[in-house]
Amino acid sequence: MSVIRLNEAQQVAVESDDPILCCACPGSGKTRVLIAKVRHILKTHPDPRIVMTTFSRDAADEMLDRIKREKGLSREQLDRLTIGTFHSLALRQLKDVGKVGKILSDIESRHLINRALHDTGLEVSIEDADAEIARCKADKEYAAANPDMARLTSVYRRHQLAMGGQDFTDLLLLANDMMASKKIKPIRATHLMADEFQDIDQMQYDWLMYHIAQNPGLCAVGDDDQSIYGFRRSLGYKGMMDFVAATGATIITLDTNYRSTEGIVSAASKLIAYNADRVQKQIKAARGHGPRPTVIGLSKEDSQAMRIVHVLDKLCATNEVPEPLPNREPYRFGVKSGQVAVLARTNAHLHAVETVFRNSRVPYLRTGRSFWDAPVLQVYVAILESLIRHDGMGLEIGLRWARMTDANIRQLNELAGGSLWRYIDPIDPVPPPATGSAEFDILVRLGRGWATKLTGRGAEQAAEGPIYGVAAWMSRVMTKTCAEDEDGNPIQEKGRREIKDLDRLEAARDSLADAKGSLSTRIRRVQENDGKEIPRVVLSTFHASKGLEWDHVFLIDVYGGSVPKASEACEDAELAEERRVFYVAMTRARDSLTIFTRQDMPMSEFLVDAELTGNATTPKNNNQEELDLQ
Repeated sequence: MSVIRLNEAQQVAVESDDPILCCACPGSGKTRVLIAKVRHILKTHPDPRIVMTTFSRDAADEMLDRIKREKGLSREQLDRLTIGTFHSLALRQLKDVGKVGKILSDIESRHLINRALHDTGLEVSIEDADAEIARCKADKEYAAANPDMARLTSVYRRHQLAMGGQDFTDLLLLANDMMASKKIKPIRATHLMADEFQDIDQMQYDWLMYHIAQNPGLCAVGDDDQSIYGFRRSLGYKGMMDFVAATGATIITLDTNYRSTEGIVSAASKLIAYNADRVQKQIKAARGHGPRPTVIGLSKEDSQAMRIVHVLDKLCATNEVPEPLPNREPYRFGVKSGQVAVLARTNAHLHAVETVFRNSRVPYLRTGRSFWDAPVLQVYVAILESLIRHDGMGLEIGLRWARMTDANIRQLNELAGGSLWRYIDPIDPVPPPATGSAEFDILVRLGRGWATKLTGRGAEQAAEGPIYGVAAWMSRVMTKTCAEDEDGNPIQEKGRREIKDLDRLEAARDSLADAKGSLSTRIRRVQENDGKEIPRVVLSTFHASKGLEWDHVFLIDVYGGSVPKASEACEDAELAEERRVFYVAMTRARDSLTIFTRQDMPMSEFLVDAELTGNATTPKNNNQEELDLQ
């Protein structure tokens, strides 16, 4: 019934009416299978109601957009499909019974976590604190066994209560509790589909189990070999096998890789075969023959970054060169979208490469999971959203980012009657007190003008004022606290601001200015695009590269102690996860994979596992042009 061309295993998965677990290797077309299965159900079932879970709003939006482009599906049929993240679906359930208050954005949650860390005096990163708070909320036994994290969670919850906010963990826990007590019903579904099943945690698994009680048709899609979020409590292989045991699902292996050539697929398959707890697969490369990964052993003095630059000089020679930012030197060459990525196990290993690329005028983009996840851009968007929602939280986040103390911010809040918004309220503003802070005074003065314009007519034209104005205010703050030395390195004694944040801010500002519609519409549109079409060399971590692909991939600093990032005394489960992380990094490459190691460091055992040690080459000298792609 599908207009999508499928191989035999994909066709079986699409047409099966039984519960199934599709174990999908990298590049095996799992999204194609999900779309074809949705189409098949909508076309053949007499009264379908499909619910599909994803792990990000972007993934949900992309899936829905691709399904809408399918020929032969009517609006009525599409209305029978619900796609969303676990949290958005839980929110939908709770809204139906009026159990939803203010939903905290990521930046707002981080702000409250910062407050809680300050109040408790605990020295924990925000990322680790976020994970610990979620775990303590979900697992009372864990909280009891970890009193410091339980105390942090208690203080964080107190701040949540003070502003009447709920985070995403709260939504899912509440939905599960209310389904368990029969106070709300599962979302009606004749068919339940779950993407990236290997990444679900216990809360998400429980949410699915409550819905499975309706006895819907079941299709879970995932890859145990790409389960790399154990630190977020993802269930991985165990969760997949628990699903099979609970539902009687048949395992269908999608074992044809349409992304990479045979040389890359073969090496990656040899690596991952050393993991014991996994679904066995015999992965085939549909594209056929291609070069094995190239391993380059460098001396301590040799620069892997400059070797990459000189390879790219040839590779990108015919590309269109992008326009530089004002008052900046021309770029060295242009890069096509999806052409090149440089990946490392941790962000720390990318710093030296980034410095070389910046000094060499290589057009690059340092990414995490999202272009808009950069802290400076989260602050930018938080301030803009404050203007939209008439909410003081974004202003508070902006002032904290500008290094106003928590004590001063709290005092300003109290004087304003509980919300900084009242200082810029165009209807009934509160006179601002004298603070001695130029940043606060300017933000209040300009903020009133932006708020006035946004509440009047011509919302599309009014949007440009705050888009440019907030960026200018933030630029003023940054230029007071950031600088570079003659080699382009940040001058740390002037603060932690970085020159590259100015570039990020300018790119975000221009992206919003080029978008159409009201301010809220523009923010939504640019975040959905997420910088994916920006033609740059991507610098990213192994973890953040998951779900992406490039023609040419360079893996840097692959040696013992770095890859795997684990001690010799680590447990088997930790080493297995590290092996999966490296497997994910290897399988991002379509055409070529180049791996840099060091002659003065131990050989990575993963290169031994992948049988690539015999493929290693050692440059005879420091001639950077010696390296070339096969």
